[in-house]
Amino acid sequence: MLIVIIPVLFLMLVSAVKRIPVIGGNLVVAFAGSGILAMLLGGVYQPAVWGSAWLKGLDQVAYIVFIVIFGSVFSALQVKSGAMDTVLNTLRAIFGHTPQGLVLAILIAMYLGGSLVGTVAAVGAVIGLLVVPALDDMGLDPDLICAIIVTGGSLGAIMPPISNAVNVACSIIDIPTDQVLQISYVTVAIAIVLVSTFVCKVYIGKKYQMPQHLIPKEGPFTILKREWPRLIPLLILILLVALNSIPAIKFDVTGSLLKAIPAGDANLYTKISAIPVLGKITNNIVLSLIVAIIVAFLCTKELRTDSGTLIKNSLYNIRASVIIQIFAGFFLGAFRAGGQMEAIAAWASGLSALALKFGGSIALLLGGMLMGAQSTTQTTLLPILGPAWTAIGVSDIHAAVASAHLAAAGQGLPPADLNTFVIAGLVSSLLHKKVNPMRSMLLTVPYCMVLAGLGLIFLFI
Repeated sequence: MLIVIIPVLFLMLVSAVKRIPVIGGNLVVAFAGSGILAMLLGGVYQPAVWGSAWLKGLDQVAYIVFIVIFGSVFSALQVKSGAMDTVLNTLRAIFGHTPQGLVLAILIAMYLGGSLVGTVAAVGAVIGLLVVPALDDMGLDPDLICAIIVTGGSLGAIMPPISNAVNVACSIIDIPTDQVLQISYVTVAIAIVLVSTFVCKVYIGKKYQMPQHLIPKEGPFTILKREWPRLIPLLILILLVALNSIPAIKFDVTGSLLKAIPAGDANLYTKISAIPVLGKITNNIVLSLIVAIIVAFLCTKELRTDSGTLIKNSLYNIRASVIIQIFAGFFLGAFRAGGQMEAIAAWASGLSALALKFGGSIALLLGGMLMGAQSTTQTTLLPILGPAWTAIGVSDIHAAVASAHLAAAGQGLPPADLNTFVIAGLVSSLLHKKVNPMRSMLLTVPYCMVLAGLGLIFLFI
């Protein structure tokens, strides 16, 4: 097991211990170094094999990279077009006549934003600017405002139909997303209902008064009648992804269109999908995002003027995430080429199933807490936990469900949650008030417990 322990130990130490000189906290170095160690310890020295392993690993995570790239662009366009304002104002008009209703509207907006953006810090920066002043005007404590944003963004990251957390889990385990998404429709719906009810009833209750200027002056239908064209790209995106992930329908619109276009002796879909890495652009969610971006430009005149800078900035903001995923691909490929996956499976078969399930769950929760991103956590730990869990009888599908839920749950877990520190800084800078990150983390515990509990169930059924 040394061929596994040494690379994993290097990965964990470099990624988590920022005090290590020069390389501490550098995820690129962590993934690259761990991959190199895996190859060397596995007796793989040929440069050609290293390159082949990297290509195979990158091909495995490529559609996640595409989702991050196109998702970031689409999200930025929706903010500029005013679509996110329309969503928030419509939700406020439906629910926002009471303090509980306003918080529920904001949570729903955060869930939607988290689903589109995929990371808590990003959705906090995008939507936080819209919701923090309103929550402050209502009299909410800054610590609670921070907790609401972290809770909404974290749950949004796993919310179908886009569900970044599920996509990451399935890409690492190397299984289709459809069955895992179908399960997640149920589990995430349960989590959203429980968490939203708890936050609104327990944290808000009747403790606050609704300022008159926050009570919507227009009804939801009035807002939608005037502003519905802004929502066309978003609705098309949701429709295209949902059609392919709802069990009763299961229709890949974008894939079918490409398959209808002839290309040589096959069709365009088949030709593109056969290309390593680039072929993963045929993923249903990726193609749906591309279609939604095109529709956004066609429907919204404002986006056709000076959007180059907007797109450039959105791509610049996710450059670190993309680079990390590229080197994570090397790490994944190296673990397969170096024989680490087989070693893990053999090791796990001799362990107590109970210890392995609980130990792996705790590792994912702690990873989500320390790294602040379920995607990085899963990319780091699931290559080890996946084969270990399947070796003791957990199905691939259930392993992916569990991993996605546990890693997302860790994104708000005390006592050292990275996301809370980031959002606390954002809230503090917007309100010019002090935020206690530790108290805010304690307020996110209920969401963590619900999502972690739902994930853990799938390791035992």
